Amino acid sequence: MKIEIVVDPSRPQQTLASRVAPPVVAAAARTGGVARGRRGRGGKPRKEPRPAKTAADLDAEMEDYTASNATTS
Repeated sequence: MKIEIVVDPSRPQQTLASRVAPPVVAAAARTGGVARGRRGRGGKPRKEPRPAKTAADLDAEMEDYTASNATTS
């Protein structure tokens, strides 16, 4: 395979930094407040996050689940 590269000597060579796209900057996360709506529909309040379940809560749910499945089988 033969590759031929043609370079114009009258034009200066571009630097690597100018050829590589700059990194995309992520938008800063908003905290709290009201979410903005689209197209004039207004915003809606943000929901509060659910409280984390304790091990006792999870154990109680598992016992209820296994008890309900044992009676139906």
